[in-house]
Amino acid sequence: MKKIFFVLFLILIASIIGFSIFVKSNLSAFSSDTKNKIFVINTGDGIIDISKSLEKNKLIKNKIAFMTYVFITGQNKKIQSGTFRLSPSLSVSEIIKKLSSGGVSDYWLKIIEGSRLEEIAPLFPQGLPTTAKEGYLFPDSYLIPLYFTSEQTLEVISQNFTQKFAQAKKDSTSTLTDEQNLILASLLEREGRSLESKKMIAGILLNRLKIGMALQVDASVQYARDSQNKNIKDYWQPVSKSDLSLNSPYNTYKNPGLPPAAICNPGYNSLFAVFHPTISDYFYYITGNDNQMHYAKTLDEHNSNIAKYLK
Repeated sequence: MKKIFFVLFLILIASIIGFSIFVKSNLSAFSSDTKNKIFVINTGDGIIDISKSLEKNKLIKNKIAFMTYVFITGQNKKIQSGTFRLSPSLSVSEIIKKLSSGGVSDYWLKIIEGSRLEEIAPLFPQGLPTTAKEGYLFPDSYLIPLYFTSEQTLEVISQNFTQKFAQAKKDSTSTLTDEQNLILASLLEREGRSLESKKMIAGILLNRLKIGMALQVDASVQYARDSQNKNIKDYWQPVSKSDLSLNSPYNTYKNPGLPPAAICNPGYNSLFAVFHPTISDYFYYITGNDNQMHYAKTLDEHNSNIAKYLK
């Protein structure tokens, strides 16, 4: 009988040692990847839920080892709810330390397609950096850490712009410079609604540029007018007849060629349309009261469309 108990005792000791080795071997970092992942602990989540989620997101090697370590060290009651940044390069003890010190605060920064810098500035808690340039703040939703400086936030947006610009430019045969294409894309963003219409308008404006014809884009006049009024709060209102005589390099009714810089921050469709325009013989376009685009080859045809669809 004593021999049986002794054997069982040895088995128990071996099991404990084996389990200890198992736990210890799974406390090291999951990998050497230092890229952070967003990890969320909701109010009410238990250690089992947290352990499963950490394992599923490949932040720890084993959920059982994690739970065992947490309970043995008495840290199960220290873990807090919140949003955390964790990387697979963190050990279990380092992860627990982060989960026990409170989450980070993030906020969503959403840039709307066609917005100008003055409309985007209020989205930056610390103010828009002076280095921000019209056209380069790519419209998208960005999850920004609250502790980021405005310059760091701008860098996140700039990286996204560079990526999307290159993607839109792929396989393009455009002879314009990147800056010229960006300016043209900003005009399309305010003038067209669908990708199809933007590609058509891009072709039309390129036709005008080729023959030295004034672009006559209302959106550029809106930008010129609103830039001269520092107290304006409601941008992009329809132009009046008097607005067309504004003295500004952005007035494309008075000045042939492209404006000196972008008039807004264009989205991906506008960038793509610039690099992949629809080739046509059209020189004129309008958006009618029927919300449809109408194109014309001659001024007479254009005036006819105006009479038919805008009056």
